[in-house]
Amino acid sequence: MPMNDQPLPLVSIITPSYNQGAFIQQTIESVLSQDYPYLEQIVVDGGSTDETLEILQQYTHLGERFRFVSEPDRGQSHALNKGLKMARGQIIGWLNSDDTYLPGAVRAAVDALLAHPDWAMIYGKGFHINESNEIINDYPVKPYGKKGLFQFCIICQPATFLRKHILESVGGVDENLHFCMDYDLWIRISKQYEIGHTSQNLANSRLHPSCKSVSQIVERGYPEIIQTCMKHYGALSNEWLYAFSTSHEPLDVYQFMELCKQENVFGQTPQLADMNRSADFWVPPHFRMHIECSPDRPLEMLLLKGRVPESLQSLDLLVMVNRRPIHSCSLKSGALELHIPLSVAQPTCLVEILANKRIVSAGQFRSFQVEHALPLSSEEYLVSQAYQNGSAYFLQWLQHYRHPVPSA
Repeated sequence: MPMNDQPLPLVSIITPSYNQGAFIQQTIESVLSQDYPYLEQIVVDGGSTDETLEILQQYTHLGERFRFVSEPDRGQSHALNKGLKMARGQIIGWLNSDDTYLPGAVRAAVDALLAHPDWAMIYGKGFHINESNEIINDYPVKPYGKKGLFQFCIICQPATFLRKHILESVGGVDENLHFCMDYDLWIRISKQYEIGHTSQNLANSRLHPSCKSVSQIVERGYPEIIQTCMKHYGALSNEWLYAFSTSHEPLDVYQFMELCKQENVFGQTPQLADMNRSADFWVPPHFRMHIECSPDRPLEMLLLKGRVPESLQSLDLLVMVNRRPIHSCSLKSGALELHIPLSVAQPTCLVEILANKRIVSAGQFRSFQVEHALPLSSEEYLVSQAYQNGSAYFLQWLQHYRHPVPSA
């Protein structure tokens, strides 16, 4: 019995699984070897085609202590919610099929939840391990705080235990998410309930080439994280922005800012609605762009990157906004990079660039090429300038000059 003599609750460990035959036996054994007596494990398999089913069948003799289903599902989030419906325990552990518990993890979590009835969940520290069970580093866990959770995912998912009724009250795991469903869940719980933390190491989170944290972080991970932060907080922290900026192959500032716009990193910022650029980046002597802006993030700067053809030798440009001339410049042939201040507060604007020379190609009048056309808000422009100075400077700049505030 625990210190306060409360009855020990049943703990249900839910393990979503798909083709992790190389690791799932270690996952199961880490549960079965726990010194906590009232425990069940539920493996929700998505119809694995490797040796997973053969391994799972080895444990059917354990009866109610170990159950599994194997059938096609809609992914990890769906599997977790299926497991939640099957679970009989008052406390839920979520252990993926390539992660493992450390000895005493379940008992430590139960004792903490019994001692703190106001806590909706408890999480501990953990390790990143490799395929050979060697520790790579400490999982980046920090003591709980709402500010810390906004800044980064400070909670180690396999080292987390939750009260079942709390999970049910927030609607379980969001099945529309396939990467950061855990981060989204922590945020939703934090809005209504208290979250507890222990400094004890409870679990190992495995990193290997086929795990999502490695293989999908760029393609699926950061886009989902950004969408989740914007949905819940209306802002993206400096920590997430910096991680996003360093997660890709080195990008020039135009590529990086286009990616930020694509993922709505800075919210509803000025957007290029249409332009008369051809598919091969050539623009006519009368180049037109329609730009849409939001009132709280007006248009501040237009960035253009392209090329003036060698045959023209030089080119004069006149920039007009809503039919009014605002800027002119002379360019030599070769690479073209322009930062044009616009400061437009209207919800829509027409930007026209008139060139004094042209060439004829494929029966069309052309003047120069535009590879990137980026209408930026004031915040976006400042970020773009800092980004160009390298990752070390960018991190320092973010820490000193950008102060995002979550909406809730």
